[in-house]
Amino acid sequence: SQVNEEISVKHLPSTEPDPHVVRVGWSLDSCSTQLGEEPFSYGYGGTGKKSTNCKFENYGETFTENDVIACLVDFECGEEVEMSFMKNGKWLGVAYRVRKELLGGRALFPHVLVKNCAIEFNFGQREDTYFSVPPGFTFIQHLPVAERVRGTLGPKSKAECEILMMVGLPAAGKTTWAVKHAAANPSKKYNILGTNAIMDKMRVMGLRRQRNYAGRWDVLIQQATQCLNRLIQIAARKKRNYILDQVRPSACPP
Repeated sequence: SQVNEEISVKHLPSTEPDPHVVRVGWSLDSCSTQLGEEPFSYGYGGTGKKSTNCKFENYGETFTENDVIACLVDFECGEEVEMSFMKNGKWLGVAYRVRKELLGGRALFPHVLVKNCAIEFNFGQREDTYFSVPPGFTFIQHLPVAERVRGTLGPKSKAECEILMMVGLPAAGKTTWAVKHAAANPSKKYNILGTNAIMDKMRVMGLRRQRNYAGRWDVLIQQATQCLNRLIQIAARKKRNYILDQVRPSACPP
């Protein structure tokens, strides 16, 4: 089948130098939230770059506020799956070709990575599309239920949630264990909370920000700690599984 979805972008206020990030595309259910930064995760960003497994290449055009991006997947290309994108109704060409044998029958799920942006999705629920749908493509919501694959279900109640706290001296291997344990239990969808995990996600074009903070390490740590404090507050309200990989008192919420 050929699948389509539309995404409309709106910016939110921010005081950062490069505040707005939008990356759209497709990933396996087992992939992390970092779209385009690991295998089987395929993204297209507003900077006019496509990325998979942290490899960024020029693709299409830049896009910004009020643009509409359509994400297309074509499963009828013989032994390959083709992924392409449209901007405001203009086809930008094939971004990725992946052999079906590599996917091994695993489903691709819509995936969006945003920073300081509000987005609106159209999976087919709107009466009118933003732009015309290419011939042969169908919105996900219009596919029969039997042809869809459900993503991993999270805990139904807080009583079913798991929280693991790492305890040990610095450099004892806590983070390594947490990452391996999360990877070995994909059905748990563990969210690792810690400044190391946050800084690993603070990438620019796939590169860790530490390279850009020479002589300002304390600034990076402070920002990551503030983010962690906020994430812990949010985590307390969500029904998810967590690994707390942070034992420094400064990282605990007030």
